Amino acid sequence: MNLTVRRIAAVRRLFWLVRRDFRFDRIRCQRPKTGNIERIEGGNDGGILVSLSKALAFGCGVLVCASTFATDDERPPGVAGDTWQFGPLNRWAYTHVREILPTKDIPNASATVREIAGLDTARSNLGIEIDGKQMKLSVAMENQYVDGILVIKDGQAVVERYAGTLTPARTHLMWSVSKTVTGLTAATLVKEGLLDLNKTVGDYVPALADSGWGQDKIRELLDMRDSSDWNEDYDALDSTVRRQDCADGLLTGPSCKDIPVTGNYVFLPAVGRDESRSGQFAYKSGTTDVVAWVLEAATEKRFADLVSARIWKPIGAERSAGITVDVGGFTLASGGMFATLRDMARVGLLMVNRGQVGDVQVVPEAWMTDVFERDGSRSWSGGESPGKKPYYRSFIWGEGDGRGTVSARGVHGQYIYVAPASNIVIAMFSSWPNADGGAPGVGPDGAEAILRAVEQAVQ
Repeated sequence: MNLTVRRIAAVRRLFWLVRRDFRFDRIRCQRPKTGNIERIEGGNDGGILVSLSKALAFGCGVLVCASTFATDDERPPGVAGDTWQFGPLNRWAYTHVREILPTKDIPNASATVREIAGLDTARSNLGIEIDGKQMKLSVAMENQYVDGILVIKDGQAVVERYAGTLTPARTHLMWSVSKTVTGLTAATLVKEGLLDLNKTVGDYVPALADSGWGQDKIRELLDMRDSSDWNEDYDALDSTVRRQDCADGLLTGPSCKDIPVTGNYVFLPAVGRDESRSGQFAYKSGTTDVVAWVLEAATEKRFADLVSARIWKPIGAERSAGITVDVGGFTLASGGMFATLRDMARVGLLMVNRGQVGDVQVVPEAWMTDVFERDGSRSWSGGESPGKKPYYRSFIWGEGDGRGTVSARGVHGQYIYVAPASNIVIAMFSSWPNADGGAPGVGPDGAEAILRAVEQAVQ
């Protein structure tokens, strides 16, 4: 065996040793369990001594990116139009949306990416306390089907962990966190005088004038206090939200029988009105899609392009996002966006910094102050927790805890948790088996317990 061949064999042996002796997670390599010096026999040259400790950086850089990040990429059998939203197939599907549905890009600007400080030193696990029990964050994530979590304190990443099929470079469906991005986009148009919150939907979109939203002001829609008769019951196949899924092609199969695939430009104008809802909070996904249509009408630009120019590029996103598109070309602002965990965290940073990115005021400071400082009485018609006055403002959920804590939330466990009092942002992706949980102990209560425990642990 000549020297070149021996060296190739030695490199292959080195790769095997690194993979054997180092445990990889998606953040960093751990120290080897065995000694850091291995002798690889190489013939007459007396052998090639390899220091695995010196090769660690190379091993992590190549093997993790090329091997670990490439795992779990094979399409599982059974992914189809009537199965992809639900567990267990959704764990793969949410990170591979472009393989399942028509989409449109929301481009970033690669020349102006804003790095998140601390990613290189962020921990991949954390001790937390939930309901009086001490546990590792990794255990809590597994219990709640969490695919990834990124915690930023005082502008520095302190915890970053991935599970399932999610990686730092891979996008994940945001579901209704998309609504918050829609509200922030609307805020930039208000800032420039392109959108008047006191005008009605019908003023901007004549096709919606006779719909359930036609007579409502844009401000009322942003707070979900419109008069449409929309039904958001995810478990009822005849609810408006499920019929919309069928009409726009997001869901197919037996549950969509007899519901024509028309797209939202046809579906939304047919939604009726319920005057008794006027001024009362009732969560309705279709309301966000109507606002997106209004934004398009106000600017003569497509919604995805507005998000790209007004939010995604200004926040310094490191990857392009995307959004699902229905058969008529309508972009689904209510729940169709997908992005990387890090870029979703950048949206949280935009919020906690009161609309500012660097020296640029992207979203009006007054807009974010209005969101943070609500007293809960203006829009909330549901129950209140002890000591809290929750509210919904500008497509953002307010805790009403007196500390300004707010969140963006999506079904199946998607969150941006923003705590101005502690200057903490937590971005979290999940794949609950169904919209509200779907397994014992899984759901909003469990997910939000993780968020509060993490905030407490990193303060």
